[in-house]
Amino acid sequence: MSTNFSHQTMALAGIFQAASLVDQLAKLGQLENDQLTNALKTVLNSEPSSFDDVFNGLSSLSHGLTVLNTALARNGQGVGREVLQYAMAIIAVQTKLNKRPDLVDELSKALTRTADQQRYFDSYTHEAVIGSAARCYQNSISQLNFRIRVTGNPSHLQNPKVAEKVRTLLLYGVRCALLWQQSGGRRWHLMWYREKLQRSAQALTDVA
Repeated sequence: MSTNFSHQTMALAGIFQAASLVDQLAKLGQLENDQLTNALKTVLNSEPSSFDDVFNGLSSLSHGLTVLNTALARNGQGVGREVLQYAMAIIAVQTKLNKRPDLVDELSKALTRTADQQRYFDSYTHEAVIGSAARCYQNSISQLNFRIRVTGNPSHLQNPKVAEKVRTLLLYGVRCALLWQQSGGRRWHLMWYREKLQRSAQALTDVA
């Protein structure tokens, strides 16, 4: 398995992990703190020492690798429709964001402020840090003419704290989509390289 293809698989797993956790939050209103911590570590890691370091180790992608492996092995039938929709929408949003350097600049500045908040509170799950990350998404990605529509339990989605976590996870997904593109990932790979991607996801799952 080539390094680039392994990196593509890891980044794609991150996208599917974000999509799956967004779906979980929207329907159940709950999320493990470790999952949110791992997402924010990836979002705020602007100078990683390696590709693996972006994700704080392969183990942090175990959920996403499982979801991706299932989706690819069963041609999309093994995961919920919403998860697939969110994953494809995240990739589409990142592509559109790349064409808006003004919003990319705004996002970069906002992430710097969020990183300052994280250092101040010495926590990735402090309400102020999550709120700051959510505003990063709102003030940049949400300004695009294409938005990701999240569906689920209205009582959860109308909860401001849940909504902030959803936006934070979507921001994580967009970060992973950028890494996927930078490592050579393209949407048509999901069709033409599906079996190769599935084998790669399975191999990474076995060591995660």
